Amino acid sequence: MFHLYFGAFDIVLYLGATYFAAVLAKAICDDLEQPRGTQATAAMPLTAASRPVVPVAKREDVQERVTVKVNG
Repeated sequence: MFHLYFGAFDIVLYLGATYFAAVLAKAICDDLEQPRGTQATAAMPLTAASRPVVPVAKREDVQERVTVKVNG
């Protein structure tokens, strides 16, 4: 009976940890998907000193052609 009780307790702990990890991962992903402008709230204003913003470099479209010659 002792093993049955602690085995069930382990299963509950594993399920709880799995649920917690899934909720945490979803919260992190949702935070990353939000545009940066909507994260500033009235309760917690962000200043330039507290959250530096790095400018994003513009990407240029580059096309390269690769040819493979087979001698045979």
